[in-house]
Amino acid sequence: MIGSIRGKLLGFDAVNALIEVNSGLGYEVEVPSNLVSELEVGSECFLYVHHIVREDADLLFGFKDKESRLLFRELIKVTSVGPRSAMAIISLFTLDSFIEVINQGRLSSLVKVPGVGKKTAERIIVEMKDRLHKLNVDAHVAAAASIGVKRKTTVKPEDEQILSSILQEKTDPESEERQMCHTALLGLGFKDAEASIIMKEVYKPGMDVSTVVKEGLRVAREKRLVRA
Repeated sequence: MIGSIRGKLLGFDAVNALIEVNSGLGYEVEVPSNLVSELEVGSECFLYVHHIVREDADLLFGFKDKESRLLFRELIKVTSVGPRSAMAIISLFTLDSFIEVINQGRLSSLVKVPGVGKKTAERIIVEMKDRLHKLNVDAHVAAAASIGVKRKTTVKPEDEQILSSILQEKTDPESEERQMCHTALLGLGFKDAEASIIMKEVYKPGMDVSTVVKEGLRVAREKRLVRA
């Protein structure tokens, strides 16, 4: 599998970059649309690659950093999200802004992405919530490692403390579970106050998202909560 590519950028075909490597072969690599303006035709470029092998084609998707590639790989695991939709999302959001959208359950932001409707946006919010911690930690670890390599030094003590605090967040599973369930309810269209009422009624430590949603819908019907 191809994990990265370095070579001369010969040009673009829509969002496909044609990159010629030292052997003389040219590879078509699809890149996020917001990356096109950063790449200069005729210059050497380096991209991290996600390689998809299909019966009828080998597809290469290129990213400027490992964090973007990680986000892409997590997105294509979401039900109904294919590589094209994942690339469209990465073209519109940075990793930090995407995490903010998911944490806040902002459907209105996700449906602005070409090819992403309301149902798909809801799935993205629910399913990606489970993966946010991995994205956040891996992004910080990669960034710190990159700094260490570039400076040929170890990570500074203050950076180690930041990483340690991020990793320690995972030791509070109840808080994380509550947040995931709350976000899932927001993704279904409930307002924040309504989701809080439902959580107070149904949530118990250890409950998974699907159970909370099922019980939450029952409570919503009983209390006649208005959907947003």
